[in-house]
Order: sequence, then structure tokens, then C-alpha cells
Amino acid sequence: MIDEKVGRQARVQPMAGSSTYIPLLNRGEMNFGMANVDDARTAFAGTGNFDGRPNPNLRLVTILFPLALTILVPGDSPIRKIEELKGIRMPAGFQSQLTGRVVQEAILATAGLSTADMRQVPVVNLFAGVEAMAAGRIDAATINAGIGQVQKAHADLAGRGGVRFISINTTPEAVARMQAIMPSRPMLVQPAAHRTGVQEPTWFMAYDAFITTHVGESAELVYQLTKALHANKDMLVSVGRFLSDFNPQRMVDEIGVPYHPGAIKFYTEIGQWPPRR
Repeated sequence: MIDEKVGRQARVQPMAGSSTYIPLLNRGEMNFGMANVDDARTAFAGTGNFDGRPNPNLRLVTILFPLALTILVPGDSPIRKIEELKGIRMPAGFQSQLTGRVVQEAILATAGLSTADMRQVPVVNLFAGVEAMAAGRIDAATINAGIGQVQKAHADLAGRGGVRFISINTTPEAVARMQAIMPSRPMLVQPAAHRTGVQEPTWFMAYDAFITTHVGESAELVYQLTKALHANKDMLVSVGRFLSDFNPQRMVDEIGVPYHPGAIKFYTEIGQWPPRR
């Protein structure tokens, strides 16, 4: 889309994760990158997973899509509610994806639980947790719908009824506990052919993924990119179905990280600035 609609050649640089490329963005060594809401706010402030390593030059461009996760269990598991997870085997550690720790804690908090209430099995990331569940090493995993690992686990566990997602709690008290851990909201996810394991309307925890940039990036380039995103949702969806959740009417939110002036200029023109909660 950048090539065709903005007229600039874009090159994708593979990276291990946001903890690797956010510092590069901060130094102006990359132009744009993705960051979820927790990584963006903690990286900017130098807290959480970025403790003592602030990235004050990080700037937001837009919300690109919401990430929605909840707990996945084998189809024949007796577990139907988050509260029933206490004492079971669950993934922990997430050494190569530290955000996984925060996400899992926020989901469990809707039932007044934490990973400390579980029999912890170390894994490197959320995806490895699903693989461990398919292999019978754990009893439940935290993950999002529509990804390959869930589809493979569903096939591997066919003899146990495949896999099944369970809802987070959505009472005001439960949501408050979740939001105290990370900026998030309940999202009702409907069954669909590509959402393996979503057997009925299911409440997931949703949090935003942002396009981010450097404070010194060209204001004109950021303006044109933001404008192109707003006008070309169909093109985005043609690239990846997950981008169907991109909402041109909700491209900004206040998370404690400044927006780039080029993005602010466009949002002001279309009436999305300042952010509205």
C-alpha cells in the first residue's frame, strides 16, 4: 500500500520482536514498526518489559487492528469458565515474548486469578504454549483465534474434540481488574470458518496494535501514510483477513504515548483529533 498509494518504496526488515526494533525506531534507524499498546506505553516510559530503557522518541501513527485473546482448552476439557483454571498446568515465562506474561495475567485477572495460581510450565512464547497443549504437556493456553497453531492443535487433538475457546468474565469488576494490568476491553468474537475453536459467541480480551515511528520522521510521509490507510481498508483486507478489524473511524486512542505531528494533522482534518474515549 505504501508503494502504490504513498509512492514510496517500502522494505520489510525481519526482526525478533518489538523489544528488538523499538530501540531502533527510537534512534531513527527504522521508519515504521508495529507495537501493541502495552509495548508502546512501557517502551516510551521505560517501565515493565523496558524497565530502565525508555524510548522517548517513539511516536504513534495509528491503531491498525485489535488483538483479541482468551484461554484455549481441549474440546473435552471440563473447564468452561476462567475461574475453573485454578491449579491446572498453564504456560509461563514467555522469555522471547514478554508481553505474553502481561496478556495472560490480564485475562486471568477477570476471574481474580494469576499465573501464580497455576502449575507453571515454561514456554518461550504464546504460540509454544498452544503447541505444548496439543502435545499434552499443559491443560490450557492463552492465544488468539485464527492462527495456524490453533488450527494445528485442533487437528492434533481431534480425538479429544479439537480445541475450544472460553470467555473472559465481563462484569464491571472483572473488566476493571483486567484494565488495571493493561489497556484493554472485552470483545465479543463470533464463530467463523477461519476462527477454529470459537464454537459460540465468545468474549475475548482485546487490545490495540499500533503503527509506530520516530519523532524525526518526515511529517509529510506520516501524513500521507495515515491518509492512505484511512482510504484503503479494502486493500488492507485483501492482504490479510485479520486487517478486516481495522476501523478507519477509530484510528486514535490516548495511551500515554505522543502521536506524530504528521498523523495529528490528518486526524485534525477528519475530526478524529483529539482522541475520544
